Amino acid sequence: MKNIIFVIFIILLSISCQKKSECNYIENYFQEVYLAEEAYYKEDYQMVFDNMSKATENCKLLNQPMIYEMMKYAESAARIGENKKAFELIRELILNGYEINQLSNNDAFKNIKESTEWKKIESEYGKLHEEYLNSINLELREQISEMKRVDQLYRARGHYDEQKCDSIDIINERELKRIVENYGYPDERIIGGYKIDNRPVDAGIMLFHFEDYEYWTKTLKELIKKGQAPPRSLGTFVDSYKRRVPEEKKFIYGIYDDVGENQIVDFEQLDERRISIGLAPLSLKKSVDVLRNEYYAQ
Repeated sequence: MKNIIFVIFIILLSISCQKKSECNYIENYFQEVYLAEEAYYKEDYQMVFDNMSKATENCKLLNQPMIYEMMKYAESAARIGENKKAFELIRELILNGYEINQLSNNDAFKNIKESTEWKKIESEYGKLHEEYLNSINLELREQISEMKRVDQLYRARGHYDEQKCDSIDIINERELKRIVENYGYPDERIIGGYKIDNRPVDAGIMLFHFEDYEYWTKTLKELIKKGQAPPRSLGTFVDSYKRRVPEEKKFIYGIYDDVGENQIVDFEQLDERRISIGLAPLSLKKSVDVLRNEYYAQ
């Protein structure tokens, strides 16, 4: 009897651990991050820490461009005295390409820079940075950079050539599909960030011009759920596609800042649709935009 009870306990424990490890980034992660970002610009560091802690209960921490939640989480942890978590996150930042001088010059870490743990991280920096460089695909980064360059080649003001643009878009769409199938969505996790070569290399701009609606809506949604593509990728693709459909010319996710309510399908349900693909509600998005601009204008 005791053996049966023990087996049942092990099974239940296993099921519990499995449930805890499951993560749908759309449902469990992104909205908490947006609230944390707003709190960061309001200098409510305890709220940043609490929201990010909740976001990462079941989900692996991301570091999305423009949001950079990993850095905000680390800074907030240091500012409220959660030093153990701060050092854990600082290591993660280095493994995501941040340089030790960049971190050392960050005012948020001034109270922990003289600690033994910081000195230990400094001594291990070379190894950690090498691990980061080995984790990214620089060859693929060059390929995406070239695809992006060609994408814009005949779209420059005064030099637009529709026929050439269409031909390039067909080639780029086919190639990006191949890349996504073989490597995943080529974001900073895969091809590295700006600091690699001081260039913004982002495949997202090409999505404005692609035509396979069924493929991209299905594929991107699944990748977003897994935290393997940014929510904006799907919003960008759908709204730019709808802009080109003559009988519609209305938007689904409100990606464009210059679009009015009357240009958005069923505006009352906009936030529900945005949340369903991992975007922030429009009012929260606008609040963060204002706060971010004020923050960096100081």
